[in-house]
Amino acid sequence: MAFLIEFDPKNNVLRARLQGRVTDDILLDCYATLARYAASHPACRAIADVSGVAEFSVSSAAIRQLAKAPPAIPAPYMRIFVAPQAHMYGMARMFQIITEESRPNFHVVRTMDEAYRLLQVECPEFGPVS
Repeated sequence: MAFLIEFDPKNNVLRARLQGRVTDDILLDCYATLARYAASHPACRAIADVSGVAEFSVSSAAIRQLAKAPPAIPAPYMRIFVAPQAHMYGMARMFQIITEESRPNFHVVRTMDEAYRLLQVECPEFGPVS
């Protein structure tokens, strides 16, 4: 499985974990899945975690497509991108900069601990989303 979507109802956090090899199609599918979930459930905060990604084969065209799309999680809810790898952190920061007007409260961090601190989550209780 290239991505897993989980929800923590106690802390109201939706989390997407991408793993292994990530391509344009996988990234766009993950984003669409997050958007569908967010549209059909009460507003929530979100974490996208790419810590488990071994190969990031995503084109700049796919990144531009996401940047032009409406946010999967609407403002003002906080969205956090966890990217420990230097190249993915850099790409995420570029995305953050070019979308800062349409995506306020979008943060890029290196660890899940940083994400939890920003969200003020102490004991996450994630379960899979069907």
